Amino acid sequence: MATITDIAREAAVSISTVSRVLNYDPTLSVTEDTKRKIFEAAEKLNYTKYKKKQKKNDEKQTSSTNQPLQKDPSIGVIQWRSDDEELDDIYYMSIRLGVEKRAEELGYNVLKISQIDEQSVAAVDGLIAIGKFTQETVEKLNKLHPNLCVIGSNFPLDDYDSVNTDFSQATELALQHLFDLGHKKIAYIGAEESDNLYGYRRYKTPTTNTYLDMMQAYQLFDQDYFILKENSQLDVKTAEDLTTEALSKWGTKLPTAILAANDAFAIGVIHSLKEQGLKVPEEISVMGINDISISQYVSPPLSSVHAFTEEMGEVGVNLLHKRIASPGIAKRLFLSTELVVRQSTAAPRMLES
Repeated sequence: MATITDIAREAAVSISTVSRVLNYDPTLSVTEDTKRKIFEAAEKLNYTKYKKKQKKNDEKQTSSTNQPLQKDPSIGVIQWRSDDEELDDIYYMSIRLGVEKRAEELGYNVLKISQIDEQSVAAVDGLIAIGKFTQETVEKLNKLHPNLCVIGSNFPLDDYDSVNTDFSQATELALQHLFDLGHKKIAYIGAEESDNLYGYRRYKTPTTNTYLDMMQAYQLFDQDYFILKENSQLDVKTAEDLTTEALSKWGTKLPTAILAANDAFAIGVIHSLKEQGLKVPEEISVMGINDISISQYVSPPLSSVHAFTEEMGEVGVNLLHKRIASPGIAKRLFLSTELVVRQSTAAPRMLES
């Protein structure tokens, strides 16, 4: 684990600045470039291959699908988040860094495509689309280029490859951790970018639906503890506002734990709890999902479920590389997740029945 001092050295800024940026301190005034340097330094220093054995196996493989196809092959990267939005939730930044790392290993030039048109797309050997694009955008990309891999979208699989995290499993792990600690009054605070999501249920994200399913199955669901904003981004500020509203609504009827839809939301939840004088985890435990690299530096360090984001980027490039070399059936891959317990969760406080 890299320390804040390591990150400060890598980004060439002060330790104090690193700490405040990683905690999304709203009173800190720094440039977007400085924030990006710090976040990317945190990702770089904390990233390792998911399996050393796998890395050795990769090095041993010599088939044509593991070699660049020509002297200067290229991959076009299309991002759902803008550069500024990427800083609000570095989940997608982490995926992008994984794409760039693996593409470089395979000898590809990585070109950022900001305008989706026939001329820009035709200039590359394959496309990587990162994020929750609308169905219309994904269909357009699929028509423009035969070699496409979409990372982080929940739209149904068409004739293109896709990679995502198993967020249903992640949510089960998060809730089971809270159950094991003894929590029953578990609130959910989240948001959904509804226009960019696919599904036939009222709510579209696996995290939201798994929370509802599990809490109802255990007969623990309380409508007052279900806080979700539709057509909204999953960023720190939105979580702060929702948590403040929820605390006012709950009054003295507080949950003992809060599951946030992702780590950025969990950070916002912690901010608002602290502003109201509530201690984490002594009075309310907070659980995140994604385990982005900065979650270990939050105060208190955030319990979360690790999504292998940089590996998602690597796997996406591997799929695209094989498709460029030898087109075949479309593949849809889901990566597993892993529980990471830190100091933001603990056994519930004693409550009167």
